[in-house]
Amino acid sequence: MKLIAAIAFLIILTLSVPPALGEMTEYQRGVANGLKIGLFMGEYHGKGQYVMETAGQFNTYLENYNQFLWMSFANNQSLINEFMLTPIAVAPRSSSTGVLKPDASGRILGYPADSYFTWIGAVPGTTPLNPGDALPGV
Repeated sequence: MKLIAAIAFLIILTLSVPPALGEMTEYQRGVANGLKIGLFMGEYHGKGQYVMETAGQFNTYLENYNQFLWMSFANNQSLINEFMLTPIAVAPRSSSTGVLKPDASGRILGYPADSYFTWIGAVPGTTPLNPGDALPGV
């Protein structure tokens, strides 16, 4: 009889332990929140380099993110500088033929202009001699 009571007590004890283990401390909630925000911003920053709509969304979220940094690390300027992000430029310029023009640094979508033109098989203001030589779908 004592064995059955001991087993019942152990079963009740094991059933009550998981809810207590599932609760997070304040520190763990803060770390989890920071990871969620960081992964979210990283995803939008990565996509925003190539998709104009995502770059615009990233720039709108960036305002809230930077405010969050100032609220969290108001006394530590070095941490703010380390984590602060800058907006993504969203308006690449294009010529009348639709070929993108280089920015002030001579780059198009982050690539040197010569490499970009070679990659797409076009030069601004000219027509390719053999359009089939360009990469498919570009």
